[in-house]
Amino acid sequence: MKIYNLKCPNCGATLSTDVKNNRARCEYCGNEFYIAEAKDNDTKQPERDEKTDAVQAKQNLKQEHVAAANRAAGDAEENSKSHSRDFIIVFLFIIVGVALSLLFDKKTPQDIVPKTDLHRFFMELRQDSTPQDIETLAQKHKLHFFRTEKAVNSDTANIIYYKVAKTNETALDKQGEHGETVEIEFDAIKNNAFRLAVYADPEHIVSRAILFKYGTYYSLSAEDTKAKDVAGYYFYNNSLRSAAGEQKTHPPYLKCADAAEALKYIYTYKK
Repeated sequence: MKIYNLKCPNCGATLSTDVKNNRARCEYCGNEFYIAEAKDNDTKQPERDEKTDAVQAKQNLKQEHVAAANRAAGDAEENSKSHSRDFIIVFLFIIVGVALSLLFDKKTPQDIVPKTDLHRFFMELRQDSTPQDIETLAQKHKLHFFRTEKAVNSDTANIIYYKVAKTNETALDKQGEHGETVEIEFDAIKNNAFRLAVYADPEHIVSRAILFKYGTYYSLSAEDTKAKDVAGYYFYNNSLRSAAGEQKTHPPYLKCADAAEALKYIYTYKK
């Protein structure tokens, strides 16, 4: 039997106890109370609850770890699928772009920015240019030129001829690092009137870009009376000529809108 120092819950006075009958009576306020001894099960229950809670917490934590691992695996799989989709989409765009590029390249020349000073020199030529303009323009672009007078369809010299190049060796027909040139003709008989200018690049030897006013350049020719209709920019390529046996005869040149278009054809032409 345990001994308890009991206080009245109503007034706080010391209780008189009847241990045999498990009763207590407050002498001050008269209230009586029954005394029940705590059982072992009552004291051990919280301990069992704590163990149960700990086990349950471990199980919950394990379940959370499993769920997190599953979510991570799902996210990794989804990311892998997303990357695969992105790669396929980019690959398809590249294939479509290349196909469209090949398709349209056959129809229209691509734009090019003049790559050299000789390109820029050719693009600045005009049908009313004079020999002095040519020399000034060559100096502007730091180019070299060779000038002479020669006979064309005549016993005496009647053409002022310029050959403009990036090096003096190339202008003089010697071995040079850069072989591209612009050849220009003026009509000495007609007050040095501009006749034509021809851009040539040894890497594209069969092609020419021409600024034509009048005179003759291979099959491209015009009399003075027709000069206004024929004058302009041309792309010349002998492969444009009709093949043997074809009914129609095609000239080996194409009329161009400007100097830039004639130069584009040289670098992008596909028969």
